[in-house]
Amino acid sequence: MSFRNACYHILAPASEAHEYKKLSKLFDIFLIALIIVNVVAMMLETVPGIPAIWRYELHIIEVASVLIFTAEYFLRVYSSASAPNRPTRAQTTTWQKRWAYIKSPMALIDLMAILPFYLSVFVAFDLRILRVFRVMRILKIGRYSRSIQTLATVLRNEAHSLVAALSVLILFTVIAATCIYYIEHAAQPNVFSSIPASLWWALVTLTTVGYGDAVPVTALGKVFGGLITIMGICFYALPAGILSSSYTAQMQLKRDRFKDTVRSVLDDGKLSEHDVHHLEHVRALLDLDEEEAKLIVRLLQHHHKGLDD
Repeated sequence: MSFRNACYHILAPASEAHEYKKLSKLFDIFLIALIIVNVVAMMLETVPGIPAIWRYELHIIEVASVLIFTAEYFLRVYSSASAPNRPTRAQTTTWQKRWAYIKSPMALIDLMAILPFYLSVFVAFDLRILRVFRVMRILKIGRYSRSIQTLATVLRNEAHSLVAALSVLILFTVIAATCIYYIEHAAQPNVFSSIPASLWWALVTLTTVGYGDAVPVTALGKVFGGLITIMGICFYALPAGILSSSYTAQMQLKRDRFKDTVRSVLDDGKLSEHDVHHLEHVRALLDLDEEEAKLIVRLLQHHHKGLDD
């Protein structure tokens, strides 16, 4: 196997290539540990007193992390040419595959995780604001978390519904801000000085947070504020309901796929050692609970025996 293919299978989470499976898992564990150490170091830099004492150690962690993340990024770009073509697409060239990977969300996160360091080194003006992007490094863990990947799938699948729900929320927030401005402006010209300023009150009231920094004082304003709070409970529950129902549907789809796999290996009436390893691999890919997977296997085995009898 070529160096490029070896890099692809080692860097790819849950590598399909058996000979690189252990090495790929070790690399994943190492990178997750490095991300956690790096994020903790970034947080410690903001604690008063610690940067002065541990400045050298924190700098070493930062430099070493950036160098490793940089090497990882370029190796991923290089090895992405070994990725298999999607069945729904025509044959793509090496550079087309690499360009497709560079534009992918995870590749952009990888780039943003290292870019502030190099900009601060090679550019003369103040780039402290770009250091905020260092927190992007924690998002790199999303590559290794099946739960986060499931959530990303849910967001993609429900994008249209979520945009529609958020549009309704934005519209309702603007209406609430407009109404409270005309109700309270005369009584509190400093608090509700304009409709844009009243948007803050509308937002925290609709979300039922209620910080108390902007509160209606007129009778009509209090009644209107109460109605907005009640309406907020209904309206702001829409996105949560969409996400939770879709997430549940995705998990059920994974269970159904696992059941189909179990049924296919039980066609011959027995479960060999190879079948057990295959089911464990499928379970890990689908991110199913181990006990739940064992229960599904036992139930389908019992059902299969019942049919044979």
